[in-house]
Amino acid sequence: MKGIKKNPRKPSGILLAVLLLCLSVSVPAGAMGLISGRYLSRTATELTLEIKIGSPPPASLIIIQHLPPGTAPASANPPYKKYTAKKGEVRWLLHNVQAGTITIHLKLTAPVNPHQVSAEIRCMDPVTGKLVTTQVK
Repeated sequence: MKGIKKNPRKPSGILLAVLLLCLSVSVPAGAMGLISGRYLSRTATELTLEIKIGSPPPASLIIIQHLPPGTAPASANPPYKKYTAKKGEVRWLLHNVQAGTITIHLKLTAPVNPHQVSAEIRCMDPVTGKLVTTQVK
């Protein structure tokens, strides 16, 4: 036994799988799909934004629709909370949201380039208590 050299053991696939599982469990809820958003349609005068809310849902959502400055909303469903013409921002504050899907429809008074609009969704992660911001392009 004197001349036999031992080979150092390489980590097994099972050990790596367990480590990856531990890391994935520790990811905050916001990073695992608390909220997401996308435009269902985006034309020169109408925008439709779909927001998916995970479980557990946040207590409330702030949705900020960014438009070219001076672009005014003609109507919105649900109704918006605040409009700032100088910034080109339309804001919604939605309380008591449930897990599932929310659709926001916005009509504009004047046409815009659909690629010049974006949105962001903000909420407090109910698990970590941290602010989560999701960009919608």
